[in-house]
Amino acid sequence: MIAYAESADPTLQREVAEKLANAAVKAERQVQIVNLGGLRLLVPLTRSRDAEVRRLAAHALANLSVDAQNQIKLAEDGAIPVLIALLACQGEIHVQRQAAKALANISVNVRNKERVAEEKGIIPLVELARSPHVGVRVEAVAALANLAVNDSNEKEIARVGGLEVILDGAKAPSVDLRSQCARALRNLSVNTDNKARLRDLGAIPLLRDIAASRGTRAAAQAQRALENLEASDKK
Repeated sequence: MIAYAESADPTLQREVAEKLANAAVKAERQVQIVNLGGLRLLVPLTRSRDAEVRRLAAHALANLSVDAQNQIKLAEDGAIPVLIALLACQGEIHVQRQAAKALANISVNVRNKERVAEEKGIIPLVELARSPHVGVRVEAVAALANLAVNDSNEKEIARVGGLEVILDGAKAPSVDLRSQCARALRNLSVNTDNKARLRDLGAIPLLRDIAASRGTRAAAQAQRALENLEASDKK
């Protein structure tokens, strides 16, 4: 398999990336793949000249990054800058979506929130949150929501226009996108300056509308965001 991955033949590269992507769906295989050197095969494949190879490699990394220990190993093995680079693959929406999904998973880890910011991953994620493709937007906003559970990142996301982008997504008809936007707004409404900005941008009536959809994930997250925003009014 190593020989296939290192081959210049896209057909052989695809075979390796697809096998690893499929195997990594199973939780019991995720740690095993990484421990057996799977990252050594996958990370170089994200730089393949073949778009399908890049997609499969990104998909495999997204699946592997579900595991908490793998999140640490992926960062240590240099996957974060590689995934951020994939966000810029214009026209390759499936590559972008899988890369954003992997970064969302990786950013669950506390130290990785800092690493993604250090590697300049916030701006391209905010840009992807403007994508015309809903699936890409969902994963980009999910990544921003996870990154926002960090004081510095919360400020940086707002500084580069993330609040406006996420509020716009919260108005979309997609249930998944609204849910992720509500979660992101919850995490971004802790900072005092962000609270004021969100209120100025009309976040409160929008969040009240989402919160009215009782029994949904989006409603629960919107309610928490409202509590954050309205708390400042009571001081």
